[in-house]
Amino acid sequence: MNNYQVGQLIKKRCTSCYNNQVTVLKVDRKDFNDKSAYFVWTQCPECGMNHSELLPEKVEQ
Repeated sequence: MNNYQVGQLIKKRCTSCYNNQVTVLKVDRKDFNDKSAYFVWTQCPECGMNHSELLPEKVEQ
């Protein structure tokens, strides 16, 4: 199940300014042969840098 919602602040370090929180912009589900994952697009509220990450379907926050 997807735990991320658009607009949600999550604890991830920005690779540009090292801020500890980013905002979720978009979440896309990707289905593979035997598993599913989520492609999470985020943006740092401090510097505006966009990031993306492929995460397994079941992620504990």
